[in-house]
Amino acid sequence: MFAENRKISLRQLQILLLLDSFGTAVLFLPAELAQISGRACWVAALIGGGIFVLVSLLLTKVCNRFSEGTVVDWCRSSFGYSFGTAIVFGLAVKLLFDGLLELRIFSEILCRAMLPNTPVWVISLVILGVAGALAAQGTECRGRAAEVLFFVVAIPLLVVLAAVVISSEYGRVNPVEFPDFTGIKGSIFAMSIIFQGLTFLYFIFPDLRKSEQASSAAAVSSIVTTVVVTLIVFLCLAVYGEGVLTEKLLPALQMMERVSFTGVFLTRQDVLLLWFWMASVCIFLSGTVFYGSLLGVRLCRQKETKRKKWLWVCLLLLFAASFLPEDLSMAYRLRMQAAPWLHLLFLVVLPLVLLMFGRGGDRNV
Repeated sequence: MFAENRKISLRQLQILLLLDSFGTAVLFLPAELAQISGRACWVAALIGGGIFVLVSLLLTKVCNRFSEGTVVDWCRSSFGYSFGTAIVFGLAVKLLFDGLLELRIFSEILCRAMLPNTPVWVISLVILGVAGALAAQGTECRGRAAEVLFFVVAIPLLVVLAAVVISSEYGRVNPVEFPDFTGIKGSIFAMSIIFQGLTFLYFIFPDLRKSEQASSAAAVSSIVTTVVVTLIVFLCLAVYGEGVLTEKLLPALQMMERVSFTGVFLTRQDVLLLWFWMASVCIFLSGTVFYGSLLGVRLCRQKETKRKKWLWVCLLLLFAASFLPEDLSMAYRLRMQAAPWLHLLFLVVLPLVLLMFGRGGDRNV
């Protein structure tokens, strides 16, 4: 139904970017930033997010510059066939790396928090099944699903955050401190994982209506993400204080579980909160699978009809590779050590090089 109509609106683009950003990294981020910057963690989150607002503008400028083809064509025409293909293959590996860690980490969290008697591989299969179904129907299906899910899951989450704001005491936040250079650098690396969904901007422009306005739409989405993430980090600091916050495993989730709604509308509050992240992870993984299959088709110069086979390849690779890390701790360490460098390479270095040396016509707008 959706596969032949691949256009999405700017609003759907913004919602997709928001959901792609609110993955499992948000659950760990407050503790990570508190270890890096102490009481200045929320200021560090604000600065790091501001950097990635600029990165979103950089990426959209690159995509607007090239009027024809895909990122595969851009790299091959700019850097030569062999080196360009190697760069795009690296981008495909990055997509797979981000996806497998998101899948494994969230499956482990679900297993520990809600389904302790369910094997992790079963949870992973269910998540991949939903993501694969969305990816198989194309870009418009992803956009519409994100639009529906956003209002279903975001409103309850905002209600919980509002309750935390009202019930928190803010003495632990004072005095306000500012991060040093090391703290700022560490916050940028940590925040890069939040914005891993910006990678999809390389692929989504041909499917956009009014693509000439995409720069401002992506920037607004990144600003909203930065504000909400900074608020979450600030509230975690206010609730736990600097010392306790550094020792928490999932402070964002644990902070929201402190708010009691007993007798109002639910008794298992963790189910409501993890439902938001379930929607976010499924949307992100559907993008990983969809654009991974697109890269497979373009790298091998195959027809679009072969994309469904590549969808299965991507799903199998994600499922198998997600079990390479031994446990949740190893998956988390692997992401913190490798993912920021991959984001630096493909979200900053590659767009800058394409702007300076890329071959392609300007988009007529």
